[in-house]
Amino acid sequence: MKSSISSESIILNNKEYTVIGVTSSPNSFGICNTTRQKEKGIKETFFIGHEALINIVQKSVNDRFSNKILCQISTMERCGDFSKRVAVACTDYFENNKNVMSALQPIIDYLKNGLYVIYENEMFPTDGGGNFFWSSYMISHEFGGSATFSPVCKLDYDVPPAFLVPTEGLATYSEKSMSAAMEKVRKDEEAVGICFHLSGMFCALLSNHHNVTAALLQNKKVRCLVIEPLKHIVSANEFMHDDNSGIDDNDKFFYTSCVKIPMNKIPQPLLETFFITREYEVGKYTDSIFYGSEKPSHLKSKKALPKEITERCDKLPDCEMIQSAAMISYLSDEEIEALLRGETTLNDNYIINQNYYSSITIALAYLQYKNFGKFLEFAFAILRNEDLTAVHQYVATRLQPIMNEKISDLFKEILNSENPVYTPVKTLAEKYVKRYKAYTEAPPEKPAVFEAPMKRNLENEINSLEMAKRIQATKTKARG
Repeated sequence: MKSSISSESIILNNKEYTVIGVTSSPNSFGICNTTRQKEKGIKETFFIGHEALINIVQKSVNDRFSNKILCQISTMERCGDFSKRVAVACTDYFENNKNVMSALQPIIDYLKNGLYVIYENEMFPTDGGGNFFWSSYMISHEFGGSATFSPVCKLDYDVPPAFLVPTEGLATYSEKSMSAAMEKVRKDEEAVGICFHLSGMFCALLSNHHNVTAALLQNKKVRCLVIEPLKHIVSANEFMHDDNSGIDDNDKFFYTSCVKIPMNKIPQPLLETFFITREYEVGKYTDSIFYGSEKPSHLKSKKALPKEITERCDKLPDCEMIQSAAMISYLSDEEIEALLRGETTLNDNYIINQNYYSSITIALAYLQYKNFGKFLEFAFAILRNEDLTAVHQYVATRLQPIMNEKISDLFKEILNSENPVYTPVKTLAEKYVKRYKAYTEAPPEKPAVFEAPMKRNLENEINSLEMAKRIQATKTKARG
């Protein structure tokens, strides 16, 4: 039986969102609840067909602002022709300029019953903490930025999804595919893909894993078409809004990671689809998904990614930076100076947050993402301010991954200081100075290109072998 699909295009904040409703579906692609014992946490599983691919576990049952545990348990190679369908959809949308509904038709037909929003967004190929996306999810652990609602921004600000989870196994990584991807991305402005929203700032990448890796190596952007299930309704009184915006406190919105969609902009038939399907979980492969979600991950690969790939991830934004940037549109010099004086208000308004420690951490993460020069100035000014010892440890930790001569000089200054206020950060300072010394003495970094192994020249090898035989025959004859 073929799915019944209806859609509506909505423009919000100068960005297009396509809302689609799916009914009469075989329910063979999406996220379903696979919780066995609720007291141990809520578990959801991303699945394709009868294969459970990724578990998303919320340990704090009643706290949707707590981070979740993500774990890849299987791969899309086990999902029949689905990867081919996604590849066709990706090509049709990004290269053949088909519209969203037409391009995604090969996979929308498989979507689980429900309401979804589709939009474009820039993604980073990491786990939100500086680790490469293709090697971070085989071991079950908690990821920063994975909460249903951002613990930094709460419901007041929208935090777009930014980080990727693989659906292919690392075993599929190959030098041949990598070489082809490097060549393709070199000709393009960016790498593209299709992904499915899992939770918070995380999406499962459904296509082009090698192209995304090539984009990382070539310092190019990754742009994805995101499919996000609409599952949460919030009232206007739950989040801040401008009193002159025309929003009433009782107005209702669909909450997505990227934007809050007013329910009055959604056609009645699509709203009916949402309320009819929101609790509907039973599908063709439900038992298999439940069973598969209980199995430990079998993704054991002996392959190791080249060092130049994993090292580059440190330079990409982390979840704190993006959450902070979503919260702050602009931080003035006057506001920064007030924070350096230990104040949280300016002109009777909170600069960022009524909590001083939170204000400093958010301001630092924001500046690191938006203005690296100001970030260094602000961090240095905090560490040199002896009255701000409460945040010295955080600032010193924030500077640790960044290899910079000015930071090294500052930490040397701290090590040479006899002021007892710097005692708690001296260990971090010493570690940094040693690491920076090793960094500066290391050989220069190789150019950011992927070098596949040299191809064998069989003709030359055969000629060389014949030559060796003739030389050996001459030597044997001379000895005889």
